[in-house]
Amino acid sequence: MIFSRLKDYYLAIGSFVLVLGITLYAYYVSKSNDEAEDARQFEIKKVQIKATLERRMGYYLQILKGVNGLFAASDTVTRADFQGYLSSLEILRNYPGVQGIGFAAMATPEQAPTLENRVRAEGFPNFKIYPEGPRTEYSSIIFIEPMNRANNRALGFDMFNDPTRREAMEAARDSNRPAMTGKVRLVQESGKNVQPGLLIYMPVYYGGKDPVDLMERRNKLRGFVYAPFRAGDLFSNTLGDALENISLSIYDGKKMKEEALLFRNATELDVSAGNDSLLTDTDTIRFAGRIWTLRYKANKAFAEASGIDQHDLILLGGSIISLLIFFVIWSLQRYLQSNQLTELITKNTTAGLFMLDDRGYCTFQNPSAEKLLGYDLAELKRRPLYEIVHRDHEARNLAPELVSQKSFTFEDSFICHDGNPIPVVCSTRYVKQGGQVVGHILEVRDVTEEKKAQQALLESEARFRNMADSAPVMIWITDEHHNCTYVNRQWLKFTGSKFEDNLGKGWLQFIHPEDSPYMSQTYQQALAAKDEFKVEYRLRRRDEAYRGVVTMGIPRFSTEGGEFLGYIGSAIDISDRIKMEKKLKQSADMLQQIFMQVPAIVGLVRTKDLRYTLVNSYLSNLYDGKAKVGEVATDSLPESQHEQFRAVIKHIAETGEPFVGQEVPVYFSDTPEGRQNVGYFNIVYEPIKNSRGEVESVLTFAVEVTEQVRSREQLSTINDELNLKNQELIRINNDLDNFVYTASHDLRSPLANLEGLTSALLETVEGKEESEEHLLLHMVASSISKLKGTIHDLTEITKVQKDLDSQAEELSFAEVLAGVEEDIAPMIQASGGQLQTTFQVKHLRYARKNLRSILYNLVSNAVKYRDPARKLTVNINTYRQDGYVVLSVADNGLGIREDQQEKLFTMFRRFHSHVEGTGIGLYIVKRIIENNGGRIEVESEPGKGTTFTVYFREETITPSPALLTSDKEV
Repeated sequence: MIFSRLKDYYLAIGSFVLVLGITLYAYYVSKSNDEAEDARQFEIKKVQIKATLERRMGYYLQILKGVNGLFAASDTVTRADFQGYLSSLEILRNYPGVQGIGFAAMATPEQAPTLENRVRAEGFPNFKIYPEGPRTEYSSIIFIEPMNRANNRALGFDMFNDPTRREAMEAARDSNRPAMTGKVRLVQESGKNVQPGLLIYMPVYYGGKDPVDLMERRNKLRGFVYAPFRAGDLFSNTLGDALENISLSIYDGKKMKEEALLFRNATELDVSAGNDSLLTDTDTIRFAGRIWTLRYKANKAFAEASGIDQHDLILLGGSIISLLIFFVIWSLQRYLQSNQLTELITKNTTAGLFMLDDRGYCTFQNPSAEKLLGYDLAELKRRPLYEIVHRDHEARNLAPELVSQKSFTFEDSFICHDGNPIPVVCSTRYVKQGGQVVGHILEVRDVTEEKKAQQALLESEARFRNMADSAPVMIWITDEHHNCTYVNRQWLKFTGSKFEDNLGKGWLQFIHPEDSPYMSQTYQQALAAKDEFKVEYRLRRRDEAYRGVVTMGIPRFSTEGGEFLGYIGSAIDISDRIKMEKKLKQSADMLQQIFMQVPAIVGLVRTKDLRYTLVNSYLSNLYDGKAKVGEVATDSLPESQHEQFRAVIKHIAETGEPFVGQEVPVYFSDTPEGRQNVGYFNIVYEPIKNSRGEVESVLTFAVEVTEQVRSREQLSTINDELNLKNQELIRINNDLDNFVYTASHDLRSPLANLEGLTSALLETVEGKEESEEHLLLHMVASSISKLKGTIHDLTEITKVQKDLDSQAEELSFAEVLAGVEEDIAPMIQASGGQLQTTFQVKHLRYARKNLRSILYNLVSNAVKYRDPARKLTVNINTYRQDGYVVLSVADNGLGIREDQQEKLFTMFRRFHSHVEGTGIGLYIVKRIIENNGGRIEVESEPGKGTTFTVYFREETITPSPALLTSDKEV
């Protein structure tokens, strides 16, 4: 008996020592795990903070992309459009931290005043671009929402003038990506509680398309959509409770400098404990081309957040347990004895049950557990359960020190014996015997199918919402009581409402009051029959305008039992279609009126029975009312034309090709009178095809051209008569030219005789200069000389008209002019003038006598008609212009009045009587020049001089003949 008690005593002592050793070991392990857990929680906090920042900034970027899309979709975005779009997003309520969303327009110095006037006209009379000063580019804020007092200070600000902002704007412009600025001070700051500022820019280009290269992006830049942030408000609202027990500092850039500090949630880091007891780390985040450096540090309260340290409890509890080991063993024995019924139930339960000791080793598993994981009990006893089911040796929620302290339920993934992972739901609870914890039970349930069903449901719902929000129509869902449960993004955008405003009966408020009863009646009828319905009504748009829409509803039924769940439907804006239908009807009516009133034949004939389906009044009147809708077309035609008409229609129906006839003779009866009363028409038979490509009808369009045909016949007769008259005139003209030429030759001999006789008589009166005979003989000699010159000029004019005696050759202007100067040298010397020449073009291919005649007449006239009041100067120049060689002869002589210049080149016209001449020279010059494809122009002003400009065609190879009037005058 004593031995037995000693044995029990030794067992208790041994148990005490063993449990105390385990307690000390557990204390060490727990302390290490607490420190590791703190480090893990610290890492989780870091990841949470960084992910929250990236997610929130991503939301702002998506908002900017949406606003960018607004400008890309329209060339003209008004202030009302901008306000309406942003008010529907409710950015300040949904995404606190942003100061607003704005648009800055780019402008050149020339465009800046126009931009200022436009904004002032929109209700901002004091608007101007600031800061003032000349710049090559301006970027003025013209839109910003919400328009509160702070944002109103930013209106008109030129952000492109600030270097920090300009760097981000140029980066966004050149890369076509969003770009963020460094640390700036926002113009919204009023001087109180000033916070560092940030701005994100997104470029907007003209045309709505993304430019493909750098230069195109710079040339097509329209402006920037941007968002300003106060850094303190941004990060405080974004992170919120995530900063509990964590001190966070955010710096702009990669270096942690105080001047780059954007945010710090504490004035100084908690350094009350030693650095070894605090967790610190740094990280970076890149967003919109900008890098932020994040400095994390755990406060002392971070380690104390969980209350009393677990390892201290383990030490205290283990010591107590060591003293009470006897009671534990005794309680365990009683527990084992009383657990037989529980064991029976355990073996037959469908969930896997594991009994774990305080080290995590499995001491028992039921058949369902073995079937679930595939391990036998011997395998489970070799290692802790967490090492078996978590082959990465991470205890996770199965850590012995965790499960021995509390009961809880968690989700996990276990690896089976075959290596396949399965999702499970685990529950752990204490196992007590005699009031003492002797282990814990782990209940494991396979939730693979539940996860698949849950994931499928989530994916299905997500796909539906994405599809519904992406659909180009408005989609709605109601329950069986006509209460709205869902509307998509297009509905909210169209009505300008919130999702909550439409739930229940709220969506009915947007229906036009006059259409609401009809729409409700249609819905109730369909609801009673649980059938589809379609109804048109007017729906109020966000701008308070009612638009016509068509709604189609389809009943929903449950997959199990077919229970009616309500309706799903769509609404489509058909206002444009309604307007188009009205316009089409108006156009059709107008077209029909035009067809009926057009002064031409318009008819539509069916190919199968040749009956008219359209007859205009012109066609009906043409056949005395016989041609009308519903009648056979051939009944109104003369019998002789029936077969021809049928053949044409048949050919068009078979080939599908139109028939075109020009000036087709049409008889309106087969009587002799009808044969004589023929009309001519330009006819087009155009096939009208159906959707299968078959010719159903033939459109007849004919315009009467009887008058044109008869006029052309009359014109042909008149042309024949004119040709005869023309030939007669040519013959008469030739006879006249021959007469003039012959007469001039025949008169030369008598004139020569008269000139000889006059000379002889003059010799007889020499010395009697004062006598009447001498005066009369001189007058006779002068008249004979003038008559001789006139006959000579007539001969030369005839030569010009007959194109005789000309042969082109390469001539030098200087050489020909020298010959002219030699002939008129006495005249030049008598005038005291001088000739000045500038020959840029030195040679010309022309008939020598023709070029000499031109120079002779122009130069001699300049000398003859000089102004006695000043010294004569004649400038003779040549140059090329527009494919011509140009000769210019300019003098400072008497000049010619403007009303005389039009008659200057007329035959026998002279405007100065103090100089002798025949008035034929310039006429001959003009004929020579024009016969060779050139032209002559004159500019003159009385008292200043005259300039003759001659245009010679360079390509002229065979010039027309002209006269050489070396001794003739104007």
